[in-house]
Amino acid sequence: MDENRSITRAGSKIRYWLDGESNNPVVVLTQGATLDHMSFQNQIPALVKNGYRVLTWDMRGHGASVPMGRKATLQVHVEDLLAIMDHAGVAKATLVGHSLGGFVSQLFTYQHPERVEALAVLGCTDISQKPKLFYRGMYLIMPRILRKMHLESFRERTLEELSIKDSVKEYARAAMNHIPKNDFIKIIMSGVEALWTESGVPADHKIPVPFLLMHGDSDDANGKIYQKESPEWEKRQPSCSYQTVPNAGHTAQMDNPEGFNSILIEFLNQEVI
Repeated sequence: MDENRSITRAGSKIRYWLDGESNNPVVVLTQGATLDHMSFQNQIPALVKNGYRVLTWDMRGHGASVPMGRKATLQVHVEDLLAIMDHAGVAKATLVGHSLGGFVSQLFTYQHPERVEALAVLGCTDISQKPKLFYRGMYLIMPRILRKMHLESFRERTLEELSIKDSVKEYARAAMNHIPKNDFIKIIMSGVEALWTESGVPADHKIPVPFLLMHGDSDDANGKIYQKESPEWEKRQPSCSYQTVPNAGHTAQMDNPEGFNSILIEFLNQEVI
């Protein structure tokens, strides 16, 4: 891995890493909430081997990008990623996002389509769709609920739906453990925001680049919402390829890296190179 790089924005030193030849097409990997760039450690060698340059980063408040500084929201993450791409000299890239990272990648593609070659998301929903009134109400009261909960019990509840592998849960537990409670709540709420509030993306928005939609075949997170809603999302997007990763839960890129890599690289080779 190249020597890590960083930018300082809005009270946070945000770290990122580049791997692969500088003239190769760039793939940006964005992690899920409370995880870090190491959640893609099994993708980097495969992508580099197949002729891609890989940019990984820790979103503010995650991993090595501390302190959080400005409150983490989808919009702030998008602005951070744009600044990182500018700093790294990346004019255009394929965005690959897991969970919260998928929401960030969607919003980035909507706001900056000229900077996006293709889009791939894993374990997330369509941010253009208006949330139900019940969920919008829950979004308003959930921070108070989380502040009253014991942090360890909430982390364990989160881990239950994260992966089908104990080793992945142990990695995730370690990634979560160093995040202070107030930051942990802000990070979780930035993901909840994408599920339960309006994003500003029109409901009839068509993703303007090749689009790969994925989830693990055993992804039970959030009431199996990704399994339930992905088929309809595919129908709304004419450029969409919808694939399930076998033998995998919410963290399919870690649960079954070989299966995930095969799907992703086939998509990239068809749409990017």
